[in-house]
This record gives sequence, structure tokens and C-alpha cells, in this order.
Amino acid sequence: MPDRTRRGIAQGLLADLRPIFTPRMVLYAWIPCLVITVLHYRTGAHHAWGHDILRRLYYLPILFAAFTGGMRGGVTVSVFASLVYLPHAFTSLLVQDPADALEKGLEIILYNIVAVVAGLLVDRERRERERQERSAIRLGDALAEQRRIEAQLIRAGKLGALGEMTAGIAHEIKNPLHALKGTAEILRDAVPEGVPERRMLELHIEEIDRLGQTADRFLSFARPIPASLRPVEPKSLIDRVVSLVSTQARKEGVETAVATDGAVDLPKVTGDPDLLVQLLLNIALNGVQAMAPGGGGTLSFSLGTERQGGKEYVQVRVTNTGPPIPEEEMERIFDPFYTTKAGGTGLGLSICSRIADEHEGTLAVRNLPAGGGVAFSLALPVAEGMDAGR
Repeated sequence: MPDRTRRGIAQGLLADLRPIFTPRMVLYAWIPCLVITVLHYRTGAHHAWGHDILRRLYYLPILFAAFTGGMRGGVTVSVFASLVYLPHAFTSLLVQDPADALEKGLEIILYNIVAVVAGLLVDRERRERERQERSAIRLGDALAEQRRIEAQLIRAGKLGALGEMTAGIAHEIKNPLHALKGTAEILRDAVPEGVPERRMLELHIEEIDRLGQTADRFLSFARPIPASLRPVEPKSLIDRVVSLVSTQARKEGVETAVATDGAVDLPKVTGDPDLLVQLLLNIALNGVQAMAPGGGGTLSFSLGTERQGGKEYVQVRVTNTGPPIPEEEMERIFDPFYTTKAGGTGLGLSICSRIADEHEGTLAVRNLPAGGGVAFSLALPVAEGMDAGR
């Protein structure tokens, strides 16, 4: 027999025996059983009443073993008690129990019957309790999933209403902007170069272009690109984002770090690679900008798995060592048009949140303890048919 097989058998036997020889079992079942046996063998044959009492005391460790270890524990102790009592009951080893042979034989049978009945009842009660606990866990997972879906629906409703309003406003703004830019270019061409009015018209055209870009961002929020979902390797998303953000990070003195431990075994996720890269890149650039005023820092990427609402998710974490987000801003950080940056539109993180919703995922943010920075977590569902353990 190969050594590996023998080791496997030995480990299996140890796993089976471990519940039978717990400290509680040794203290309240095995030691009392041995003590009763010693007293039984040391009690004289003329003390029949003492033998009657000691013979019945075996039920106590047997019942405790059944209540603690189920049928396996109870039967193990009852068999042991039967074996150590047999020589005393039917042979003259040291002292023989003076009771009737039939009575002693029935007592040994009862040891094992009591162990089996009590063990079966305990095992059934434990199975019922475990079933109830599993039901409670499934119910908790279902409630968590329901709350997640409700939150997504509420957020989608808000974003949908804001999107319609924004689309209308942006459309009405863009039409006159085209006319303003056209007339401004005509006037600029009519004004000689080098005069102050020419520079004023150029500034006028630049501001019209900036307003047009802002209107385009509003329209992109109002009419998001539909996701093209397919299985995606999570590690490939991080690799693309790191390559895109590394130049800006080096310019700002920010280091990038990628934790790849276990990434090879992670399952694929269902998603649109371009939209997911857009989401992670936006978060990464925000992190670089948050650290830049302080003179550098570290932008970290990591992967892991977690369970939400009974489903398996791959979690992509982007962490920066910049200043923490004030608590009063946490609840509004993903709201459209909410921004703390000068000149910001407040659409970046709201678009990221919408992309996460389109992938049936969640996007969350938290401050790390002791001022360690800010961590964004993107949870994406595992692609159907993929095992999270692979």
C-alpha cells in the first residue's frame, strides 16, 4: 500500500476519533467509566448492594457520551464499558459480581441499547438544528440579495430620471453652442491677428469648446453605452488599468502595486472589458489625483473572492494612500453631479456606479483605519458555470 494511501487512512481514522476523545469526553465519560470499573473490581463480593450501584453508574458516562458525541460517542463508551465489565461479571478475575448472570447479561445489553437510542435522538436533534441554521443562512442571503437589488433599483430609478433630464438640457445647450462657435469663428477670421479683439475671440471659442465637452459628458451619462457581456479574466483588467495609469502615476510620484497572490486560481467574471477598465481607470486616476497634492503615495490593486446574498463574487480592490473621505461625503460620493473637485462635473463616480449596476455588481468605498487611505471595492459576479475555487 503506498505511503500516501496509508497516511490518508490514518488521517481519516484520527478525524473519526477526534470527536470521541475531546477534553470534555475524557473528563466526563472516559475517566468516570474507568473509575467505576476500578471501584467495581475493588469492591468485595459480599457487598452486593455496592455492585448493584456501580453496575448502574455506567449509564451516566454512557449518556453523557451520547449527549456530547451522538450515537458514535455513546456507542463507543457503551462498548468500552461492556468490555471492561465482562471479565468482572462472568469470571473470577479479582472479584466477581455476585449478581445473577441473566441480570448482568441484560445490563450489558441495556448499556448499548441506551447508547444507541440516546445517540440517535441527539443526532436527529443536531441534524434538525443544522437544517434550521442552514435555512436561516439561506434566508439571510436571500434578504441580503433582495436589499442589494432594491438599492440597485432605487439608484437606477434616480439615474434614469436624472439621465432624461440631463439629456434634454445637454441637447438644448449643444444646439446654440454650435451656432455661437460658428459665428465666433467667422468673427475671428475677420479680425486681424495681433489685435486684442482676436485674442478675446479665441478665448471665446475655447470656452465654447469646453462647454461642448461638458455637454458631451452629460450626454454620455444620460445615454450610457450598452454593455457587451462575456467571460473576462479579472487579472487582465488590472493589467490594462495599471499600464494606462502608470505614466500619470510616475509623473505625480505615485507608486503602483499589484497583489497577484491567488489571482491565477480566480474564476472569470461576466462583464464588458472596456467598460470595466473605464470604471477601474476612473477610480485609479481619482486616487492618483487625491495623492498628488501630498507629494506621492501608493496606488494598490488586489483581487479576491467573497459571497454576497448566496452568490460568489470576485472582488477587485483599488486602494490609495491619500487623505480619507469625510464621512458626510461617503453617502453622496456616487450621486450624480456631486463633486468636491474644482471644475469637476460629479459624473465620474456616478458613471462608475452605473457600470457596476449594469454588471449586476456592487461598487463600495471605505476609509482605511488609522488614516491608511481609501479603498474602492468592485464586486463582480462569477461567470455562470465557473467554480470559484479554480
